Amino acid sequence: MKINHFINLFLLIIVFGFTSLFYAQSDREIVDKFKAEYSSIEKSIKDATTLQELEPVATKLNAFKQEYAQHKDLLDKSLYPDKYGESIDKLNKAYLLRQGDFSTIDVLQSEVGELKTQVEFLNQRNNELLGQVQKLEAQKQKDAKTIKKLENLVAELRSSIRERDNLVLSMIDSLMPPIIRDKETLTIEDKNMVASEEQKDNVLNNIKTTIRDNIRFMKATSLKPDDLESIQEQQKDFASKWRKVGIKLVEVYAEDGNKTEELKQIDELFNEWSTVVKQEAWESIIDEFSLNGIDLMGFKNGEEFTNSVDMFIGDELKNLGVKSEEESKRVYAQFADSTWFASIQPVWMNYLIENKMLTDENKSKMESKIAEWKSALYPSYWWIYLIIAVIVIAGAAFFFMKRKKPKSSVSI
Repeated sequence: MKINHFINLFLLIIVFGFTSLFYAQSDREIVDKFKAEYSSIEKSIKDATTLQELEPVATKLNAFKQEYAQHKDLLDKSLYPDKYGESIDKLNKAYLLRQGDFSTIDVLQSEVGELKTQVEFLNQRNNELLGQVQKLEAQKQKDAKTIKKLENLVAELRSSIRERDNLVLSMIDSLMPPIIRDKETLTIEDKNMVASEEQKDNVLNNIKTTIRDNIRFMKATSLKPDDLESIQEQQKDFASKWRKVGIKLVEVYAEDGNKTEELKQIDELFNEWSTVVKQEAWESIIDEFSLNGIDLMGFKNGEEFTNSVDMFIGDELKNLGVKSEEESKRVYAQFADSTWFASIQPVWMNYLIENKMLTDENKSKMESKIAEWKSALYPSYWWIYLIIAVIVIAGAAFFFMKRKKPKSSVSI
């Protein structure tokens, strides 16, 4: 009897041990399977490149929740650091965020299509306006009516170019939204998510066209300091935007073998634009003189400007007595009265000095040279007047003293 009792007890222990081992293995399998399916769904959410690819993930996610809800207690004990409910919440949030990303990008890409149409219209309009401006600028003799028409065309062209620039900046924002722009590097999935096939040949070309048109506009027109300050601000905004997203745009929209060349071309255009903005002041000043019949030697900086003025006035001083006095005075009037004191000094001088394009020393040197020129043409006879004044005063004093001199007394 005792032997049978021990045998039964031994068998019971064995059965209980195998049963416990079976259930332990079964629990481990459930936890491992949950983790594997969780990772698979998480990866599917991350790898989806369109809303269409994301939609089947919702079905998988719902089935996943239903399958493992019955094992919540087991999973709460086995999962770390998140429990079952927190893990499901994470997947739901990841799905919704990804869905929001695609919705945002779909809206933005729709906006880009509309912006593209407007940009193409403005590109054509700007080319037409630029052609008209260049034609009028080429006319050597311009009457008041032509000058007014040119000013109106330049203002219209400047406004149109600014409008197109702003549209292109909006396109850049739409093509590279913050969710992508703020990433250090772009994955293949990121690039696929934002890439628009119809924009592939447009976005980088539009950026290059925008910069080239700004350069052409600067070269074709004469501008004032207020215009230049506005253009400088626009150029800085555009350059700042490009520095933030330019490399990513090239990564997404340039051909694989052409990325370096595209980046180089656009960087060179930005550099040229910046240089042209700086040179435009000097070109406009040259145009101011030229408009009044004064042909100065070309200059590109403050030192060259000073030397050019110095040489021109020097030549005029040398020619005094060679040319007629009337001709010499006419040239002086065109240079000084019609140009220097009418536009250079009141309009340009502060701009040049504030932007460190001209020094106070340069300014003083040119003003002294102009004063020297004026003195040579219109010599002052103040010393003659002074001598006459001295003689008159001395004569008056002598006469006064003579009248006041007392008569000598007679002795008795």
